[in-house]
This record gives sequence, structure tokens and C-alpha cells, in this order.
Amino acid sequence: MTVDWDARFAAEGYVYGEEPNDFLREHAKLLRPRSRLLCVGDGEGRNGVFLAGLGHDVVSLDQSAAGLAKAEALARRRGVAVETWHVDLADYVHHPAPVRPWDAVVSIFCHLPAELGHAVARTLTAQTRAGGVLLLEAYTRAQPAFGTGGPKDPALLVTRAQVQDDWSEGWELDVRLVERRLNEGRLHNGLSSVVQAIGLRSRG
Repeated sequence: MTVDWDARFAAEGYVYGEEPNDFLREHAKLLRPRSRLLCVGDGEGRNGVFLAGLGHDVVSLDQSAAGLAKAEALARRRGVAVETWHVDLADYVHHPAPVRPWDAVVSIFCHLPAELGHAVARTLTAQTRAGGVLLLEAYTRAQPAFGTGGPKDPALLVTRAQVQDDWSEGWELDVRLVERRLNEGRLHNGLSSVVQAIGLRSRG
């Protein structure tokens, strides 16, 4: 079943909370100061706004106008600025590359069909500067057994091998399977099975 993201994000409050993802918070120290960052599938903006609060130049990209409106509202409340791009990643992969390359790509629970996920990884790799950083967390195919959030469609869940394959070309990667407790609003709550990836864009 396809999620109506505008309907989900139109609900009162922030369905995944207003605080950043723990994995991102822990590893944000890997980002160089004042980085130009792309947060894909940033939804209501909790991660993009957090990174803007650290002094980064953030683009929050999402297919949901309702989500991005809440991201902008959260940014105003926090006294920071984020640039919001309302675009589906299926369309974004066909857009011209941005004038400025990304210093980092952040993908937190952005679940895509396998073919599109691979195309997005190729596109974002080409748009990221040498020495840039990838921070990614996604639910694994074991997650439905936990019942603590994430897509119900197994085609949208990932394996460690899949993440390694998607991002193998042009990156030095550390990809791990982890079971950890999440506390992210109403929909990500409890012990969960995730893949976490940290990448460094290769030089040359």
C-alpha cells in the first residue's frame, strides 16, 4: 500500500517527532563546518533543521508539500533557515546537477523501490564532492517482525548487501546491521532492525 505522505504529514503535530535521528546526531561531527547538505526524504524537517542549527547550509528534499511546510515552520521556531525542495526522487534523478556539489548526503529512513534507490545513489554520488560524507539509516527486511515502524512492503526495505551495492562506486563505506531502540514520534518507536552506513566520497 502506497503512503499518502501529504495526508500523513497533515496530521497535527510531528509524526516522527521534532528531534533528530540518534544515528545522525551521533555522527554529525563527521561533517565539515558549514557544509552544503542534502537531506533526502526529509519529511517534516527534524533532521534538516537540526543540521541547520549546527551551522550547515541545508536543502531538505521531499515529495510532500505538507511535510516541507512543517519543516519550514520548525526552522522558524528554531531560528534557522533550511532550503526546501518539493520534488519526487523519481523526478530528481533526471534533473540537472546542482551548481554547487554536495558536501554531504543524509538519508534517514528514506525507503525506495530497489531500482529507484540504486538510481538515486548513482545520481547523488555524481553530485557529491570528493571527500564528501554519506550518512544513511534504513530499516532492514527483518523489521516487520519487530512491529515498531517502517514500511510494510518488503520491497521498500533493505539489506546490508543492497546498501553496499547501491553506494559501492565512488565511496569508502562502513555498513552495519544494528538492532537498536528508536524513539521518534508516534511511528518509529521501540526495538528495531536497521542498516547504518557511513561513507566517504573517494578522491580521483
